[in-house]
Amino acid sequence: MTILLHDVQYLLQIPVEGRLMSRTSEQLDHPEVGLCALLGMNSEQLSGRSEVPGFGSKGKWYDKGGFLADMASRYLQVNGTHVTEAQSYLLLMLGSTLFVDKSRDRVRPVVNLFLDELEEIDQYSWASGTLAWLYRCLGQASRAGARGVAGCLTLLQCWIYEYFPGFRPSHFEPPVVGPDEAWASRWIGQPATGSVADPSVRLAFYRRALDSLTPADVFWTPFHQRPHLEVRRSLYTGVIRFADIGQFYDPARCLRQFGYRQMVPPPPSRPQRADRPEAPGGYVIRIPESFDAAWDALLSHMVHIDMYSQPWRTYPYETTADYLDWFVAHSHCRVLRDDGDADRLVDSAAVRFDH
Repeated sequence: MTILLHDVQYLLQIPVEGRLMSRTSEQLDHPEVGLCALLGMNSEQLSGRSEVPGFGSKGKWYDKGGFLADMASRYLQVNGTHVTEAQSYLLLMLGSTLFVDKSRDRVRPVVNLFLDELEEIDQYSWASGTLAWLYRCLGQASRAGARGVAGCLTLLQCWIYEYFPGFRPSHFEPPVVGPDEAWASRWIGQPATGSVADPSVRLAFYRRALDSLTPADVFWTPFHQRPHLEVRRSLYTGVIRFADIGQFYDPARCLRQFGYRQMVPPPPSRPQRADRPEAPGGYVIRIPESFDAAWDALLSHMVHIDMYSQPWRTYPYETTADYLDWFVAHSHCRVLRDDGDADRLVDSAAVRFDH
């Protein structure tokens, strides 16, 4: 299972339908050009090599692939137009919510490429862009040398709460949301789940909690029994993008999240190039731009679920007879090693996990 397009729409109330968030290689080669236009600066001022008139001192507005959107927003409140002030605000908001990186105070400048025409903002599929960026960040975070995770972690955390009740905040019953409200708002201000006193075993504890999950511990369809009836695009199969990031999206591997029996999925699509070293900095996946055409041909690039599978009959995690053997052969079924060390460490600590 994984985060799907309908999950993003329900949790964040941002649109799935719209144009794919892709950009040409020419636009991506020099993203600082758009930042200069936004701020009314030249490249020397943007990089901090010369002073910005009216700002008082030099400063690196753009450095190491990141842009100081907060400083730009304050600058444009005084020196910008209503349009550029709105653009800088959106750049700051999107960079600190949907397209978060690990720099804390900087925004990826490619976000600005989708804000140059304000009247076109509502024409993009922001849900697919957000999901593509999060998929990439989770892939990078899975490398042995990773030291953190970026992406829309509000989406990730609330998705966990909705699908895995055992990880929800203790002794809290989330309120019912209205039809146009973001389901993520149900978890505003709630503390983390049960505590683990000893930080040296905290990771091992949660890994063991994951390994102890059974299919019955998962809420497979938290938003709608047949979510594709409301968010048809969630059955799309192909590439989703955010600027230079391309990720394959394959709902055929997650049929139980649509209320259907899981079958052995077809082989995954192959990227043009894939390099996933232990150091996340060298993580590269390249998918030809020609794959993007599938987004605009939904009928021929989607899982026709009623012909492909059947609704579950006995329990919501139902699978075909051959699926579990296939899953065991192709997956890592446990997070912890089977050497007993992690269990010994966890059992020595005072821990609590509320189901």
